[in-house]
Amino acid sequence: MTDADPTPAVRAGGLALIGLLTVLLGLWGAFLIPFRIASVLVPLSWVVALVGNTALGVAAGRLGGKPAIVVAGGLWLALAFVLGGRRPEGDLIVTGSTIGLGFLLLGAVGSALALGLQITRSRD
Repeated sequence: MTDADPTPAVRAGGLALIGLLTVLLGLWGAFLIPFRIASVLVPLSWVVALVGNTALGVAAGRLGGKPAIVVAGGLWLALAFVLGGRRPEGDLIVTGSTIGLGFLLLGAVGSALALGLQITRSRD
């Protein structure tokens, strides 16, 4: 263990914070799916999903390795799928539109990219 390695308490706190940020990122991105400027749909949720999941995955990888990246990505994807299910009241957050499906796809790609970066980094 070097001076730069976090203590177990710091590591656990950091992973808990990453979990919370993952949930918040999923909620924020899901509610950005219908974002419009004037009457034009703007896929801002795609940027949030790709960049956010990649950044959180890289942070999770530094603290907990590959399993932490998989957990963060899985948590985000599970939340996104739950928000994509129609509630008994008829509410639907993540729609089956191009923007909604792109949000799901790019979120998964962001997590996979973070995992690939971790694998490449661990080979060095």
